[in-house]
Amino acid sequence: MTSRSAPRSGPARRRILAVLATAPAWLVLGAGSALAHDAPDEGVAAWLMADWMLLSFLVFAGTALLAFIVAYKRGLLFNLEGAKYHVLTIDEPDLYTPDWAKEDDDAERQ
Repeated sequence: MTSRSAPRSGPARRRILAVLATAPAWLVLGAGSALAHDAPDEGVAAWLMADWMLLSFLVFAGTALLAFIVAYKRGLLFNLEGAKYHVLTIDEPDLYTPDWAKEDDDAERQ
């Protein structure tokens, strides 16, 4: 019984993978320069803009929905009311209250 080793990736295989990985970018760049002189008709231009606006909205809304579902499934949206009280337990110096306000407050307490 002979053992076969996995085929090694040679320079030719790496070149093919590089070409396949960059092919969509080259196609988009090539198509853009080939169609640069074409301008849509007046009525069509408004529909093209509306299509891109709808597509952009759907992409962003879908991404936001996916992020919301992932956050919900991970439990990041549970007990939001109790999460705000953690901030009150942090002991840090008060850098925002001016000194004159602190002195007046101390005089009233005594």
